[in-house]
Amino acid sequence: MTKQSTISEDFIEYKYPRFKAAFYQFEDFKGLEIGEQFIDFELKAINGELKKISDFLDKPIVLEMGSITCPMYAGNSSPMNKLAEEYTDFNFLVLYVREAHPGNKTTYHHTQDEKFKTAQRVKNVYNEHRTVLVDTINGDAHKVYGALPNSIYIIDSSGKIIFCKAWNNYVYFKNIIKAVGKNKNLHLLKFRPAKPGLIQSYITLITGGIVSLFDFIFQLPMLLWKHLKAGNLF
Repeated sequence: MTKQSTISEDFIEYKYPRFKAAFYQFEDFKGLEIGEQFIDFELKAINGELKKISDFLDKPIVLEMGSITCPMYAGNSSPMNKLAEEYTDFNFLVLYVREAHPGNKTTYHHTQDEKFKTAQRVKNVYNEHRTVLVDTINGDAHKVYGALPNSIYIIDSSGKIIFCKAWNNYVYFKNIIKAVGKNKNLHLLKFRPAKPGLIQSYITLITGGIVSLFDFIFQLPMLLWKHLKAGNLF
């Protein structure tokens, strides 16, 4: 079954130049779900190598969405990298997607080459050591995996999705990782989306530029309402 994007139907462009909360329907997540088989993509890693997601199925895969201007990805990046160092029996991947809050410094991606060069900055900006795969300019992989800024999946070695959430949260995710190795029922474990603080949001958004910060503040009431309406996003 083909999965649809979570972008609002009244906005057909994937590469939005400026953020609006109306572009997302958080309560209607339509990425691949638990029990489904993963969908493979060949993508370029930030070291220039072409890689398929399936190349990493020698171990279970932790696949997280992210971009330079996503405060939720930014807030999770350091502890997730530490988790990757600790749990070497998993392959930790980042799918680099569209800019969550494009601005005048870190703009939306005009071309694939520009997107690739922006993605390469995550090693310095967020000290990212996980394998980073850069999605296509039109977000082909991103749309299949839900089209939200910081979704997270665990794919077992057979290619079956055993865990997915519309938003990551390291505080809860570390318990999920521990439970996978013990074959515990992951549905019984508590999980809530991360809520980046004002300082983290400011640091991330200023990387995008003053336009990123302005758009975020202007859209914040609608953004908070959409998150509230969505609840814990399954």
